[in-house]
Amino acid sequence: MLSKVGGRYQVFSEGEIVQATLRGRLKRKIHKRILVGDAVSLHVYLDGSATIEEVLPRRTVLKRRTPGRSRGVRHIAANVDQVVVVGAASAPKWDPNLIDRFTVVAEANHLPVVVVINKCDLVSGCEPLGAPYTAAGYPVVLTTVPERRGLDELRRHLADHISLFTGPTGVGKSSLLNALQPGLRLRTAEVSGKSRGGRHTTVAAEMHPFGNSGFVVDTPGLRDIGLWGLKAQEVAAAFPEFSPYLEHCRFDDCRHLEEPACAVADAVGRGELAKSRLASYRQLLSEADQAARPWV
Repeated sequence: MLSKVGGRYQVFSEGEIVQATLRGRLKRKIHKRILVGDAVSLHVYLDGSATIEEVLPRRTVLKRRTPGRSRGVRHIAANVDQVVVVGAASAPKWDPNLIDRFTVVAEANHLPVVVVINKCDLVSGCEPLGAPYTAAGYPVVLTTVPERRGLDELRRHLADHISLFTGPTGVGKSSLLNALQPGLRLRTAEVSGKSRGGRHTTVAAEMHPFGNSGFVVDTPGLRDIGLWGLKAQEVAAAFPEFSPYLEHCRFDDCRHLEEPACAVADAVGRGELAKSRLASYRQLLSEADQAARPWV
C-alpha cells in the first residue's frame, strides 16, 4: 500500500498504481489500520474498481512513541528494509542528539540505518559531522541537491530496497527525493526565516516506486521523537559502537554514567567514542528510567 486519503488506498500492482477501497468484511476483521508498505491481496473488478481483500503478514514494522506526553506507540510503516536518517549540515542547525534519536528508534526496530547529511553546500566540511556515525558502522552520505553531490552514492544504497526517509523538520528530505527521482514532485518549502526551523510539507507517510525495483517512503519531518518499549538496560545496545566496550566495564550492571572504570566512558575520554553519542545515550537512558511502564 502506497498511501491513504480518506477511505481510498493507493496500491502498487503489476507496475501500476490502483485506487482501492477496503472490503467490508476486512473492516470488521482488521484491528489495526493498514500501514504504508503493507502487502495486500487485491481484487480488481471488470469496471476497474478494486478492493483490498486481505493484509498479508508483515516482515517488519517501524514504530515510535506517540508524540507529546501521551503514552502509546505510533505505527509508521510496514515491511521497511532500512531507515535513511536525513539531517542538515545547516538551516536547520545540525543537532546530533536529535539525529541519534532517529538512529536509536531504527535500532530498536531492528532496522539497518543509512545517515545522510544534506545541505553540505552551506558549511565548509561536513565530514566531522558524520564521523560518529561512521564509527557506529553506519554508511554516511554527504549530499548537496543544487550540486547533485552524493546523489549517485545514495541512489546505490536505495537500489532494490524499501527505504524509509526520516529526520528533523526542514532538512530537505522531499527535495532530496525529488532530485534522486525526477517526477516525484513531492511538496517542498523553504526553512522558516524567523526560527530557522523547518516547515512541514509531508503530512503523512507516503510510499513511492523508486528505480526498477525499489520503493522510498517519505515521512513528515519531526521535532520530537522518543523511544517506545525499550527497557533501560537495552538502551546501550541501540548504540552499536558501544558493543566492543560493554564487557570491559568493572561492573556487570554498569550504566555508563558515573561508575568507576566504565569502559565506555574511558573510550570517550581517549577519543575512541564520540562524546555527543554518550551524551545522547545518557539522555535517552534517563527517559527510559522515567517511563512508568512500557509503551504498548
